[in-house]
Amino acid sequence: LALPVISAFIGYITNVVAIRLLFWPKKPINLGLFSLQGVLPKRQEQIASSIGQLVDQELLSIDELFDKINTPEIRETLTDKIGGILKERLSELLPRIVPDRISRKIGEVLEKILRQEAANIIRQSMDAGSKYLNEEVNIQQMVEDKINAFDLDELEKMIRGVTSNELTFIEILGGVLGFIIGLLQVAILLLFPLT
Repeated sequence: LALPVISAFIGYITNVVAIRLLFWPKKPINLGLFSLQGVLPKRQEQIASSIGQLVDQELLSIDELFDKINTPEIRETLTDKIGGILKERLSELLPRIVPDRISRKIGEVLEKILRQEAANIIRQSMDAGSKYLNEEVNIQQMVEDKINAFDLDELEKMIRGVTSNELTFIEILGGVLGFIIGLLQVAILLLFPLT
């Protein structure tokens, strides 16, 4: 029974150390022939670049964002909001310039024109906005810069917060697999004695 317990301990400790080496040491430690540094600290920029690329290409693009907000329902809501604002502003401004009856007529005509043209104007504005943002906003670079700006301790805390259950499972699994391998070693030793 000692061999499976020792193997379980070795498997568990190996996985604990391997997980710690994802994050530690933060600064390279020179060991003569090679240096030791945690995977995350060593490759933070590459990881940030990969995540930025993933977000930009697979998760959220400007075009997809505009596809979600450039719908008939949203255009209608915008038309109503713009119409309400325009009506309110005209009812404040026109009576100062023209007689009340004429200002009401002008307001009605402008509201009718707005209703007819608003959807098209909003669609064109959305298309122009999408084109402009595609040219001017680089989601990949934004994500990359944000990740690179994180302090390593903060980044480690975030990753551990998201993956703590999985990391604990991996540590325990190392112990379980070590125990099973130890049992197999005992079985082999019993089936094929050395002497």
